[in-house]
Amino acid sequence: MYPEGQLLRFTPFVFKNGAKPKPKYFIVLKYLDDRLMMASLPTSQDHIPNDVIYSSGCVSIAERSVNAYVFMPNEKVTDSFSFVKPTFVYGEQVDEYAQKYLGEMNTKVEDLGIIHPDLFIQLKECLKQSTLLKRKYRKLL
Repeated sequence: MYPEGQLLRFTPFVFKNGAKPKPKYFIVLKYLDDRLMMASLPTSQDHIPNDVIYSSGCVSIAERSVNAYVFMPNEKVTDSFSFVKPTFVYGEQVDEYAQKYLGEMNTKVEDLGIIHPDLFIQLKECLKQSTLLKRKYRKLL
């Protein structure tokens, strides 16, 4: 069982929807019970509108349905890890993952450490602002 705030890298990550497996980062956001966890798969894909200037932290524009937490390159996320590209966590991409499913992936899992507590709190607060985050997840954060 991984603690909340844990940043992992799966090589490769096997997607539940059958998409082609590829290396992915994985952030444990919350445990729902002893079998399920709520998590996010950060991405380097920038879906923030071109006219929005952003930096590290929360980008939330409710009237445009924009919500993302941004980690900028070389920003220390854990004691020993920084992303090399701008990396985004989107509210609509938060999902549930069964621990059994993760354990059966038969893949390499690299522990990148625990996200710094202040960043983790900011990330969760940002996700709560997402109009696209499922209501049950918003309440749990």
